[in-house]
Amino acid sequence: MKIWGVDLSVIIVALVTAYIGYQFNHRSKKREVFLRELGRSYDEVYSPMFEQLSLIEATEEKNEKLRMIDNFVQEYSGKDSKIRLIASSFILEYFHNLRKVHSKYKEDNNRVNERELLDKFNGLYPMIEDEYWNAHDTIYEDHKQFISDTFNNPFFVVISNVYRIFYHLSVFVFWISLVVLYFTISHLIIPIEWVPKWWGITYALLFVILAILFFSFMMMFKEIVIKKNRRESRVSKNLKKTIKRFFGK
Repeated sequence: MKIWGVDLSVIIVALVTAYIGYQFNHRSKKREVFLRELGRSYDEVYSPMFEQLSLIEATEEKNEKLRMIDNFVQEYSGKDSKIRLIASSFILEYFHNLRKVHSKYKEDNNRVNERELLDKFNGLYPMIEDEYWNAHDTIYEDHKQFISDTFNNPFFVVISNVYRIFYHLSVFVFWISLVVLYFTISHLIIPIEWVPKWWGITYALLFVILAILFFSFMMMFKEIVIKKNRRESRVSKNLKKTIKRFFGK
């Protein structure tokens, strides 16, 4: 089938290529902006705030803890506060609620308001902790890979780079197989002229299965070859604690 004298398959390939190129370029620019903003938040808010909150969290004496919380809220209040650099709207709103609770406590220093302030603080600490480590892991995501490439045998570095190419190829093939399956099913409902007569649902499903196998094979070696600078997840930590507690009995 031709449109304006051009084969439809050529038009489709051109459109898909243009779309992929646009998405890649668009996402690359967005990621660059994201990392720049995240780096600023990490340096100016997450890191100093996490260190300060950690000291407060480690303080057991109640009056001293309340004094430190008071200093903390005062430091991150006012028009020049860098609290605005917190990316999460939920955490930012939570901090403003904490500030309101703190103001209420300062106006009326009773046990109810004191308990509410401490509870609010206890809720903020794990949020900032997660933001801090997530930002750290994102900014320094490729740290281990660069270190590995620097000190590894050049032969293994080449193998690693080749593997990464094939890994991304497997992801691409997997998504293409799903697109092919979609058009094959569409062809069964409404015949499409440019689909070959010999092509059918069996071939489409076989293509998907082979793509999944290819992708799965690449995933098997991903953790070995592609090194990510990631901390142990909280789920993993809790699972280990549960197993240790279970077998420790």
